[in-house]
Amino acid sequence: MTPASARLSQGEQRALASFLAGRMPAGQLHAELCRAREAALGAADERVAAEAPPEVAPAPAAAALHPA
Repeated sequence: MTPASARLSQGEQRALASFLAGRMPAGQLHAELCRAREAALGAADERVAAEAPPEVAPAPAAAALHPA
């Protein structure tokens, strides 16, 4: 199993492929990798938010249910 830190997003893979193919200068690689990572994290956050159950209001205190 590959550790999570070793997995690359599609954007990161594209940036590295462009660099290795000689289409991207070394000075631009870091910025492109950072941009791709931010995009991947943003997409993951959106997926998690979409899958999260709706927030439920807290139950009232027991004292409020049975006044003295």
